[in-house]
Amino acid sequence: MPPTFNRRTATRVQNGKVQRKNRHRPTGHNGYVFARESPGRGFRHVVSLEDVRTFIDLIPDWDRYSERLARIVLARPTDGWDAAHEFYFREETGAIYLYAWSEDLWVEWFPDYFDSHEPILQALGVSTSPADPKRTRVICRFTDAQARAFMLLHVFLHELGHHYDHIHQKHHNRSRGEDYAERFANDRFASLFPAYVQAFGSPVGSG
Repeated sequence: MPPTFNRRTATRVQNGKVQRKNRHRPTGHNGYVFARESPGRGFRHVVSLEDVRTFIDLIPDWDRYSERLARIVLARPTDGWDAAHEFYFREETGAIYLYAWSEDLWVEWFPDYFDSHEPILQALGVSTSPADPKRTRVICRFTDAQARAFMLLHVFLHELGHHYDHIHQKHHNRSRGEDYAERFANDRFASLFPAYVQAFGSPVGSG
């Protein structure tokens, strides 16, 4: 879905090539690396690199899902996108980018996107309301803890699903790949939530 929809898990798979600087094996074949970009004025990262490392330790079969994953980047904001998976065909490696959010953590979603994610928002205790009488948008008011939980328990898992799907070439069709990634994240939310709460605390009722 295009960035104008302000999706929080929109995936941008780029089919470009990256030139290697040497003949060494690509990073994704040797293990992934972490990086953090400055979020810029008016934005902030809702997770830290340490948060991501801690969450990764909670994911069963992480080594299998992260095969050929080269980079995990906390990136500067990109016009309405919350995350992206990019795959580099020449190196046969992938990267996950988690984009910064606006500082106030309030977002507006279109009703169809909100409706499909409402069970997750309810589980996290996110406050929501229509933006106008016709409900052309829905306002979601995240706290710090809720934004972190949504980023890790849904957005990051969604992009990991794209990576695993792409590595195993399950879906060359982008729309089918999007469905797969969404199911990948949703199927793991409930099972990971108790371990997440133990590691990070409950996002429900957080200030």
